Amino acid sequence: MTIVRNANFLFKRRTVLAAVAGALFATSAGAETFKLRIGAGHPVQGIAHVTAVQDFFMPEVNKRLEPLGHKIEWTAAWGGSIAKLPETLEATKSGLLDVGVINIPFHSATLFTNNFPFFFPFQPSDHVQAVKAVRATYDEVKWLYEVFEKRYNQKHLGIGQNGDYGIGARFEIKKFEDLKGNKIGAAGPNLNWFRNTGVVGVQSNLNEGYNAMQTGVYQGFVIFPGPYFGFKLHEVGKYYLDAGLGAPAAIALTINLDTWKKLPKPVQDVMVAVGREYDVVNAQMQQKADIEGLQKLKENGVIVTKLAPSEKAKWAVSIADLPNDMAKDANKRGEPGSQVFKAYISNLKKAGFTFPADYKID
Repeated sequence: MTIVRNANFLFKRRTVLAAVAGALFATSAGAETFKLRIGAGHPVQGIAHVTAVQDFFMPEVNKRLEPLGHKIEWTAAWGGSIAKLPETLEATKSGLLDVGVINIPFHSATLFTNNFPFFFPFQPSDHVQAVKAVRATYDEVKWLYEVFEKRYNQKHLGIGQNGDYGIGARFEIKKFEDLKGNKIGAAGPNLNWFRNTGVVGVQSNLNEGYNAMQTGVYQGFVIFPGPYFGFKLHEVGKYYLDAGLGAPAAIALTINLDTWKKLPKPVQDVMVAVGREYDVVNAQMQQKADIEGLQKLKENGVIVTKLAPSEKAKWAVSIADLPNDMAKDANKRGEPGSQVFKAYISNLKKAGFTFPADYKID
């Protein structure tokens, strides 16, 4: 009898322990930690769209996942440590990066139509207004999202932004005519802003800017105020034109589709929501960085001049055919260029913005 009682006791105890263990397993199985690599070609310091990823997107995703029992362990690769600026699209496509910060101007051959904000000189200097119009254009023309998925194996999450472009120079620029006959350095699509203006555009980048201006390769460089100060270009160019060329929102925060499909839907939902909020958070950070950048330039003896609306109009009229030409180029590539460009103009008008010239799209 004793043996039977002991056997029954052991059986019941094992059953209870098994039930408890099963419950614990179910709880732990529902709570998962995901290890993701995230990277950008730019460094964090001084580049607001990367800073916003590090200081807002990453921690905010985990904050919202915590009540759901999930967590992401981020491995950050900033400053091109895994993929340099022209490599981030392919690195995210292949899965070398799980999440990538894609600077679209550095992929303008492959993401030509997605680079549409750079084809509109003198777009909004109000960063939030600009990014909201870009997001509305993506929502209206779904192809802009789909190209990331169908061609590049990525899910689009957020829209980042550059600052409000101006020109740092070795000479003072007060009016549009002051630019004529001078060599101005610029990166990629920015060069289009100088066609038909009498300016000699020189393909360049920030890393070359200091020596190029110092040695006279060119006399000015197109950039927003923060990096002009941060890269010390103000030491060789004591003038800065607050031109109001605009703050193009042409940076994509994306995630590799294979990685995406492995994540539970609650995790996906959080990333989509935070990605959309990143748009405005980054825009606000970039606006603040521009204001602080201008102040630092003034404090360090740089003469800052603001381009008058009448001078903006002269410049814009001289290149008024640029957006339409770029839309036609996109159409020839089999992409919905005219549709996208018209939608962007329409969304800016709805937001109360008016270009200094009439940009017509056929």
